[in-house]
Amino acid sequence: MTQNPLNLKAQNISSGQLNSNSMDSDNCKKIKNMNDACLFTSEELDELKIIYPGCKNDKSLNYYRELRTKLLKAANNKNFVCMVSSIAEGAGTSHVAVNLAASIALDHSKTALIIDCNSYNPHLHNYVKDEDPLGLSNYLEQNTQEIEDIIYPSGIRRVRIIPSGIRTEYAAENFSSEKMKLFIDTVKKRYPDRFIILDTPPISLYVESQILASICDIAILVIRYGHTTASEVQTGIDLINSDKLAGVILNNE
Repeated sequence: MTQNPLNLKAQNISSGQLNSNSMDSDNCKKIKNMNDACLFTSEELDELKIIYPGCKNDKSLNYYRELRTKLLKAANNKNFVCMVSSIAEGAGTSHVAVNLAASIALDHSKTALIIDCNSYNPHLHNYVKDEDPLGLSNYLEQNTQEIEDIIYPSGIRRVRIIPSGIRTEYAAENFSSEKMKLFIDTVKKRYPDRFIILDTPPISLYVESQILASICDIAILVIRYGHTTASEVQTGIDLINSDKLAGVILNNE
């Protein structure tokens, strides 16, 4: 019996859709089954000024939801690697990075991973229960760790953290390496709906952030309100490819 070619095409599309739906279902199960032990309580999240559904600071919650939506739109709703940097020290990049990750993970089908790329003033290890956690520099400079060994629960549902690791004088060389590019690609694909947030030092002060700007998909600059001049802001903007700069955040926290 001769089969109509149109029917064959329809069967192929149907098969492809089934495979895609099956993968989506498997991915949802994988994210749903993430081990989220030792979550922060609502009181602890309020104290840390981290957003969550029903938090006291509903203005911040709405603000980060709006930021998330704009970044997703800029990335055509695809998962992305977002660099969060600043012009000067003390702008609050870690605070913004954590809350951006928390806002992404509000969606039950999405997960976020924050990587502490600030070897000068690391902060994210404070969210990890282990006293002396391994981190990014351990992985990039030593060949003894697997990626799984440096990823930790954050206390926030569906958010994971990679601490900075051992103090190093070779962060710039580490970030320029092929191993770093392969690492970013690997953690991005670890979950299909994983979003990567890079918490970096001030881009105007450290070349490491300028290197990471070439690796990320999009970038945002955090400006401490009232502490930065217009010319300093412009200098920071000029250090990031205009196609990648999603916007500037004025932070008064």
